[in-house]
Amino acid sequence: MRLLPTGLLLLSSFAQVALSDDWPSVQYQALEQLLYEGRRPDGSSLSALVHPCRKRPTTLASVAAEWLRFAFHDMATHNVDDGTGGLDGSLVYELERPENFGLGFNQTSSDFELFPNKLISRADVMSIGAIQAVATCGGPIIPFRGGRIDVWEAGGQGSPEPQHDIETLTENFRKQGFTKEEMIKLVACGHTMGGVRSADFPQLVAPNPSSSVTVITDFDTTQNFDNKVVTEYLDGTTQNVLVVSDNKTMVSDLRVFESDGNATMRALSDAETFQNECRDILGRMLDVVPKGVTLTDEITLMHEKVPYSGLAVEKDKLVFKAGLRLTQKVNTTPSTSRVVTMFWCDKYGPNKDCKSSTKSSPSVKTLLESPDLSPVTLNLGYYFVSYSFVVPITASESISQFWFEVDEADGSSATAYNKNGTNYIVDQDQLFFTPMLSTADMISNASYTKVYTNREGEAFYRSLNLVVAVRDDLSPSRVYADGHDAAVPFFPYAISGTVDFTMNDSMTSVDGYKFYQGVFNTTGTQVTLDIHADASGKTVTQEFVATSPLDSTVYIAPADVSTDKKSSVKAQSTSGAVSMVLRGGWTVSTLCAVVAGMAFSLHSL
Repeated sequence: MRLLPTGLLLLSSFAQVALSDDWPSVQYQALEQLLYEGRRPDGSSLSALVHPCRKRPTTLASVAAEWLRFAFHDMATHNVDDGTGGLDGSLVYELERPENFGLGFNQTSSDFELFPNKLISRADVMSIGAIQAVATCGGPIIPFRGGRIDVWEAGGQGSPEPQHDIETLTENFRKQGFTKEEMIKLVACGHTMGGVRSADFPQLVAPNPSSSVTVITDFDTTQNFDNKVVTEYLDGTTQNVLVVSDNKTMVSDLRVFESDGNATMRALSDAETFQNECRDILGRMLDVVPKGVTLTDEITLMHEKVPYSGLAVEKDKLVFKAGLRLTQKVNTTPSTSRVVTMFWCDKYGPNKDCKSSTKSSPSVKTLLESPDLSPVTLNLGYYFVSYSFVVPITASESISQFWFEVDEADGSSATAYNKNGTNYIVDQDQLFFTPMLSTADMISNASYTKVYTNREGEAFYRSLNLVVAVRDDLSPSRVYADGHDAAVPFFPYAISGTVDFTMNDSMTSVDGYKFYQGVFNTTGTQVTLDIHADASGKTVTQEFVATSPLDSTVYIAPADVSTDKKSSVKAQSTSGAVSMVLRGGWTVSTLCAVVAGMAFSLHSL
């Protein structure tokens, strides 16, 4: 189904986002989820398309090889002489060029369509895809840094082609920023998976005259990320057609490999050396970006993470939701006696900031996620155990901060998870999104002017009926949201627009909150919102709100609350805090992320 634009949308470039000083930042946490969970907040899985070291059922081509090649070709537009090009997402506009043609490029572009958003660029998705591709086929874990910025037009020429002579090939790689030795390493590491297709290069691989299925000749005898492409070349048993073809014009790998007298190839014949060198050179490749783009620090696995937290209205009740994601060693399981408890402090009233006692509640759901969620996390030797919490909250007391304790019930002291002693702060309770009260309608665009042809011949757009809750005592002069969507089929544009909300008098207020309603239309699949309320010269904001769950959020009844529970963790005072932005909360991932994870769960405790 293809989604087309309507006149209600403002189409604009996908701009770099100013981020909070909080660490880890919202962007960091979003990138961490896609890399180490392999999925976006609503559970749509990127890694499941490639893991475990998959072949496409229709073409039998290696998905991993196609993804790695895609990242290289996007990077190859870089020119060190003027700083232009690099991994910037331009490849999707370059697929008609001779160096980029073929079904594999188009299928890979389609693979990545669902995953860009305001904080994760198309180029970052390509980079994460390449890292997962290498990891799932037995290769090294390549360090990842995010923050690539997408362009919205084709870049310069750059990718080498099989007919190029060694001088042209060497110059191509020099412009990309690589020496001759690094060129050899890149080609060897890139060609350890995949092969050459008859549909793309019939002069190298002859088609099967009795079948319409494309013939693929692999570069070496395994599908794995290993050094067979090197050792088989050195011992003369290689089947790599870019080395042994009778068409000597097209043997580009041979020209590259022997360009230094095979010295680099001999060094790569050691299996451990090959893995280490490929990790380093492919990491270098993924970090090639245009001049002026600064990447983040390395995105490392968070062993303690709160993937969502925030207020919600469900079944006419005000609740607070939070999740705790912990790592667990592969081939081990947590104790069935383990008790995980969330503690919190009131924001208002006589017990503000846990003046005399804390409140607490046990988890309402425990999920052991599949170790196959992401090949990167699996290769590190971990999988995730996720705990979800739903507790009733009153507006008169609200919530200021929270933390967790894990008691193994084995006589040992409970372990505190409290953001290194600072606790998790709920910055504001004035404004929040209510997915259970919001809906999404899929509307045919048949009555609108067709801008481009849909894959199935009919076009649709999504109309999001959004509802936000505003605390009674805020009295805002304006409630509005800035919407962003970059997950648009074929990447013709990014969507950016502002929607104003009006108070809906027909909706009964809930525990001190009124409801405001607005509509945002999109042709994409991953709208995120920054919701604002202007009041008394200040702006309250809830940022990076995922709209994917809407009315499909699964209801879980709130747990019982205990008071006067003595916690081993001292509550942190929030006196003097003036931040007006709710960060990193359930609005980013929502409970849907946990529920969607059930599809991957091994069992529930």
